[in-house]
Amino acid sequence: MNMIRRSVPALATALLASAAFAADVETITIKTLRAQMKYDVTEFDVKPGQKVKVIFRNEDDMPHNICFFQPGTDVIAAANKQMDKPEEALKRNWIPDDPRMWAHTKPVNPKENDELTFTAPEKPGVYPFVCTFPGHAAIMQGKMNVGETGQRLPGLTDLKFELFLGNWKTLPDFAKLKPHREGDVKDGLVQIKVDDYKNEFGLVFTGKLDVPKDGDYSFQIASDDGGRIFVDGRRVVENDGIHPATTIREGKAKLKKGAHVFRLEYFQATGQAELFAAWGGPGFVTTPLSKTEHPGMKAVTKKGKNKNENTGFPLVVAQEPIVYRNFITGAGNRAIGVGYPGNASIAWSTEAMNLAIAWRGAFIDAARHWNGRGGGAQPPLGFDVFRPAELSQPFAVIADGATWPALEKGGRAAGYTWRGYELDEKRMPIFRYDWEGVKVSERYEVAGDALTGDGRLVRTLKLDGKIPAGALFRVASSAKITPQGAGFLVESGRVVTEINSDPKFVVTAEGAKLNGKDITLPARAEIKVTYSWPSLHGAH
Repeated sequence: MNMIRRSVPALATALLASAAFAADVETITIKTLRAQMKYDVTEFDVKPGQKVKVIFRNEDDMPHNICFFQPGTDVIAAANKQMDKPEEALKRNWIPDDPRMWAHTKPVNPKENDELTFTAPEKPGVYPFVCTFPGHAAIMQGKMNVGETGQRLPGLTDLKFELFLGNWKTLPDFAKLKPHREGDVKDGLVQIKVDDYKNEFGLVFTGKLDVPKDGDYSFQIASDDGGRIFVDGRRVVENDGIHPATTIREGKAKLKKGAHVFRLEYFQATGQAELFAAWGGPGFVTTPLSKTEHPGMKAVTKKGKNKNENTGFPLVVAQEPIVYRNFITGAGNRAIGVGYPGNASIAWSTEAMNLAIAWRGAFIDAARHWNGRGGGAQPPLGFDVFRPAELSQPFAVIADGATWPALEKGGRAAGYTWRGYELDEKRMPIFRYDWEGVKVSERYEVAGDALTGDGRLVRTLKLDGKIPAGALFRVASSAKITPQGAGFLVESGRVVTEINSDPKFVVTAEGAKLNGKDITLPARAEIKVTYSWPSLHGAH
């Protein structure tokens, strides 16, 4: 990669830069949003080998920079690593000494500008960029997509459909069924609306996939309900069963240059109907194969501008948890959201020092807070949201039959002191607080997959210090609790009207007992609670 800084004073360098970038330059202007610790552009696309000029305008009241890193880099960790030797980092003006960083602006003071010119990498991929000043990286970041975007549907031709009628819970063997109707798909895009049927139907799409070169290709599908993709008769990716389209499934195939047989199968049971498919490979970024884009991207137009500032920036959980500290619906004004591998997420309240809500499926859409100036709380992006108990303190000493202490609206739990959170060796957040002289740490992890019915959200609390006599921990609360096996089935009523909620959950904890509408257990040095969902899928 060839990277040239305009601020370098050498005449020879300036002349080389002028000659190399005089023609066919992609110019990107990135500004800072005042008092928001954000860039106004968080994503842009360039072609491999494209000449790029980044104009950085700092309109904030504090200094910022832009540093580009290799794909897959944990840019937050790379920026925070500098705090190990802050004196040395200060001498470098907070530009990391990291081999994965390949281009950067100078540190730009308030109301000043800088320009950065470089040749985009030849290797397609997502190249993150970030501000590396202390504390900025957590939210001040974006990504440069390198790839040949070309047409919206590179390579798929002669697309045909077959429509089947039937009521299924899983994908049937369509080869054994007679189609109700069949025909050509004129615009060459996989789509649901080939007829007026809204429920209980299936579709099979077949066509030719023109692979541009030998290499590894990825195929993605998200569907409500079941869907799968075959290439040359081999199943590449599947998302079977009845479920929403919140999760994108991905599979890979090694393909030779030339024409390949493409087949996509889909069925719709009842309720919402959605289908998204895409592929990506050498020389081009992930490109839709379907007319409908993924639900989290519906508000984005072809030009990449958002029609709705509150959608279009879904945070996707991969191998590590994602921490999102902002206003979250149902979790108060001081919430910490965490999306965990295993398709379950939580919002933890630093006002109540307690778990506020939990859900499964997609994590959260950060567009309201990250893409613009949108205020207010953002709801979870997933479904089956439940609240274990009223938003109140987790521990208390109360008399028999007494009501659990309530939390005043906008107030904080009395007797509790927030100590922040840290990441353990698995990068799982550990919440820390003090209660009546006892140091409490709280950690969550997902066992299994919350979407398949065997997933469980495991909550572990550790107490260090003298626990007050008679202290109780409230596991859950509701007007409708039924013993179920070793635990309890809790139906907590609709959480809030803004989120996709089916608030039934099963909770188990050693020593837990039902006391009126509360499930409690005696406070002890270690408490382990598991929450699970009683069904495969909530209401459509």
